[in-house]
Amino acid sequence: MKRIGILALALALTPSIALAQQNPPPPGPDGMSGPGFAAMRQTHEQIAQLRKQARLQMLASLSPAHRALVANVIGQLAISSNPDPRAAAQLIDRSLSPGEARSVLTVEEQARTQMRSMMQAARTQFEASLTPDQRAQMEQREQKHAQFAGQHRQHTPDAGRSLLRATMGFGGGHEGGRGMGGPPPQQ
Repeated sequence: MKRIGILALALALTPSIALAQQNPPPPGPDGMSGPGFAAMRQTHEQIAQLRKQARLQMLASLSPAHRALVANVIGQLAISSNPDPRAAAQLIDRSLSPGEARSVLTVEEQARTQMRSMMQAARTQFEASLTPDQRAQMEQREQKHAQFAGQHRQHTPDAGRSLLRATMGFGGGHEGGRGMGGPPPQQ
């Protein structure tokens, strides 16, 4: 009798199993699913870790006095009624020795290069999971983004801005959150 019950249950579930195999899995809690999205999530986690490592390397390249200066400047930004991240970045940049500034910029460039490589690999994997229509939509969005990005001026890298970006998230673009003119991100 038990075998008949198990057999009946198996037969009842067969259409559901077949349907589940034909349809993609439902989106995850963030609305994204599939191998392409999983690769992107993993890449974002790796980039967050890379940013932490770069931050530590940048700060380690500073003398104790300059680390204290950076901490003081960041503290002043945090409590200021009218924070000026650009002026703070300039103050830090002018205070660093040439060797410290070079070290900070080298760490930032190395991290940025690694991030670009990681993002490109994830993008390639993500694009492989798209339908032709989805690829076309993505290309249209990228063209609009390229037009928008072309309207913004690019900053010459400086160690002060790099340190603020690494420690507070200022800097704009994919690698730093808000622009240098806005308040620090809420945590």
